[in-house]
Amino acid sequence: MIETIKVSSRGQVVIPERVREELAIEEGTTLILVEDSGRIILEKEVDFLKKIHRDEERKSWIALGEKAFAKVWDNPEDDRTWSKY
Repeated sequence: MIETIKVSSRGQVVIPERVREELAIEEGTTLILVEDSGRIILEKEVDFLKKIHRDEERKSWIALGEKAFAKVWDNPEDDRTWSKY
């Protein structure tokens, strides 16, 4: 299913009704947003949590998290500071 949507001036998007019905997304449904290589992935939280409990999925999410934190972890300034201790 492919839909075209626009981002509002406040950064909001509307999930089209047809998509919400197909995926059983109702008011109050919590979604997880993941940025992956310039793509935005939205997934229902309940489905996301089920998947991360599977071993191979967990490894993938750990790798994605490490990539996201690399900017913080791979900081030469912090390395210099912590090397004193």
